[in-house]
Amino acid sequence: MKQLLATLLLAATPLAAVRPTPAQERKPMVVVISLDAFGASLLHDPVLPVPTLHSLMQSGAWATSMQPVNPTVTWPNHTAMVTGVTPAKHGLIANGLIHGQRTGGPIGVEFHADKSKLVHVPTVYDEAKAKGLVTAEMDWVAVENAGIDYSFFEQPVESSKLIQEMIASGDLKPEELKNFNHGPSQPYRDRLYTRGAIYAIKHHHPSLTLLHLLTLDGTEHAYGYKTQAGDNGVAFLDDQVKEVINAVREAGDLDRTTFLIVSDHGQSSVHHSVDPNAVLKNAGIQPSEAAALAEGGATYIYETHANAALTEKIKAAFAASPATDTIPSESEMVAQGWPRPANNDTAPDVIVYAKEDWKFGGVRPNAPNPEPQTGAHGYPNTRPLMQEIFIASGAAIKPHAGEQPSFPNLDVAATIAKILGLSYSNMDGKPLTNILK
Repeated sequence: MKQLLATLLLAATPLAAVRPTPAQERKPMVVVISLDAFGASLLHDPVLPVPTLHSLMQSGAWATSMQPVNPTVTWPNHTAMVTGVTPAKHGLIANGLIHGQRTGGPIGVEFHADKSKLVHVPTVYDEAKAKGLVTAEMDWVAVENAGIDYSFFEQPVESSKLIQEMIASGDLKPEELKNFNHGPSQPYRDRLYTRGAIYAIKHHHPSLTLLHLLTLDGTEHAYGYKTQAGDNGVAFLDDQVKEVINAVREAGDLDRTTFLIVSDHGQSSVHHSVDPNAVLKNAGIQPSEAAALAEGGATYIYETHANAALTEKIKAAFAASPATDTIPSESEMVAQGWPRPANNDTAPDVIVYAKEDWKFGGVRPNAPNPEPQTGAHGYPNTRPLMQEIFIASGAAIKPHAGEQPSFPNLDVAATIAKILGLSYSNMDGKPLTNILK
């Protein structure tokens, strides 16, 4: 144990080891790495196999937890961390653009939707671009046609500038992208996203790099929270973080780079599932009247023609469901940061939260009861297992600032803006000045 601690402390010291050039001093860099579904409770495990994260924690600052926004879903929370506002303002409540709601037909979510249709407020990368700073993203969300300089999309586009450069230089082979979205495992995809970040950092030195890795999320959806498979996943992710840090060091940028390691939500193990549209059907509510979109720990119900009587009938139907925990009132939805239909046509009329060990959606025919363990998120942002991680280390962070009390993830965007010298006046989040130099 003493040898391990010595190794971690030694690894923590080089974050300011490279002598900067005058040009480097003028332009700080921020690298944000999001480890999807990495719950704050995991980080408190003293034997979790994450030496790189532990090193960053020791050299810089880390939060007891970071609170996500509602819904505790990937795209809304990543968007909160780059806009500094809740979905009530930024507009995004699913992993894409919700469509088909209030039509009497099925509801879907369009993955390939323009950023302009999804995000209703400026982002920190918009502000950076406006100031002439170079930006890069790998597997970030809601970024189609976002104007980011170097992109390695979740579903890679071979014609993109970054990928064309990587292929031309031999850093990426076209066959590595073949069937990228349907054949390779998530660790395979995450490794390529990391390689994209490494290439962009070494060749273009972005002022802002946003990297999103999904291995743990996929593993926990398949097997549940805190399993051996999950521990293997976090060890793999820790290695990816180390590779990015090494790339920054090799690029000569370590002295001016701040690393922010975050997540978007945690996960909870579940053994029971309910189809929310079956709940509506069993209550005699026709698809032409209302339809539901399942989001794991929550479900959204859309009324074709909203009226008080139908709303009460829907609430009564879900109140009788064994999956239901709470059904927030209109005022509670507003207080929880949800957009409302008057201002956002993707906002649901009714929201229902699931109990622990239950989820909405993912129902398998003839499944045993209880079902084999899986994982879900989307539950209220106050639940302990939904809390996120935050680690900060590097050029702009006070050395050995240590553990910080919990704060909302809206503060991430404002902190990035503060480090890069950008405006954050339109954000609800605040810079974490207590950890900044």
